[in-house]
Amino acid sequence: MLETTMDLQLLHRAASAYYLDDLRQAEIAAKLGVSRPTVSKLLAEARRIGMVRFEVLDVTTADLDDLAARLRETLGVESVRIAPGDQVQREYRGLGELLAEELAALGLRRGDALLISSGRTTFAVSGMPMLPPLPGVIIAPTVGGLQEPDQAYQTNDTARRIAARTGAESRSIFAPALPSASLWSSLQADPSFREITDLWDRARAVIVGVGAPYARRESLTSVVPREEPSLEAAAGDICLHFFGDDGEPMAFPGSDRLVRPSLDQLHAVPTIFALAAGREKARSIRAGARAQLFTHLITDVPTAEAVLAEA
Repeated sequence: MLETTMDLQLLHRAASAYYLDDLRQAEIAAKLGVSRPTVSKLLAEARRIGMVRFEVLDVTTADLDDLAARLRETLGVESVRIAPGDQVQREYRGLGELLAEELAALGLRRGDALLISSGRTTFAVSGMPMLPPLPGVIIAPTVGGLQEPDQAYQTNDTARRIAARTGAESRSIFAPALPSASLWSSLQADPSFREITDLWDRARAVIVGVGAPYARRESLTSVVPREEPSLEAAAGDICLHFFGDDGEPMAFPGSDRLVRPSLDQLHAVPTIFALAAGREKARSIRAGARAQLFTHLITDVPTAEAVLAEA
C-alpha cells in the first residue's frame, strides 16, 4: 500500500511522464496544469512512497556466501544473510529486501503472530514496499512505546506500518515501555494487555533490532537512563534486554517493570530475525548471539567483516 496524502493518480501521471516518457518538468507542468515546483514535489513524493524505485548495484568484492557461512559458524546461529555494501548509507534497504525473502519463505498463515521490536532499523524496514503479502497475520509490538518522543521507539506505529504494507492485522500496547508500579499492576489484569502477552507466548517469529553498546549508544528509548552505572558495560540490547559480552542479562533500576517479552518467551519463539548494520554493532551482535536472542541474522558486508575481525 502506497501511503501518501497526495493524489495517487496525479503522482503516477507525473512519474510516468518524467521517468518513462522522458518529458521535462516544464512539459509535465503544462500537461498536468500545475506549476513546475508542484511537479518537483510530485516526483519527490513518488520516490518517497516507493512508487518510483531506483537501484544502484553494489560492486561486491566479498564472497557473500562464504562470508555468511563463516559468520554463521562463528556466531552459532541458524542462518546469516548478508546484503552487499554499507546498508546504513542505503537506509537499510538491502536488509529489508532480505527480510522480505525470509518472511515469504517462512510461510506465515492467517492467525499466526509476528512480533516486531522498536528501534531505527526495524522502523525503517517496516515502511519498505518490498515486504511480502501477509493476509490475516497478526503483527504485534514487543515493547511499550506510548509517549516516546522518537518515532522509531513508538512500536505500535511500527506494527501498523508493517500491517499496512502487507495486509496483515496490527495490535497495539496501550502502555509506556516503563510504567509506574501501580500501572504495571493494573496491566497484569487488563484484557488488551493480556491479548498481547498471549501473542508473545504463541508467536511464530520476531523481528528485532540489535542495540549498540550502551556506552557508545547514540539512539536510546527515553525510559532507559542515559548514565546508568549498572549498564556501562552492556554490550547491547534486544527488546530492551541488555546483556554483557558473555550474553548474561543486565538489569537497571525499574527494569523489572519493562513492558517486553521475558527471556523465556523470546527463547521459545522458533524464529528470531535480527536486523543489524554498522561496525559499532559487531560487539553487540556477538554478545546477542551468546545470549541466544536471535536465530537468524540479517546484516551487511562491513558489519559482517567487523564481527569476524573481533572474533
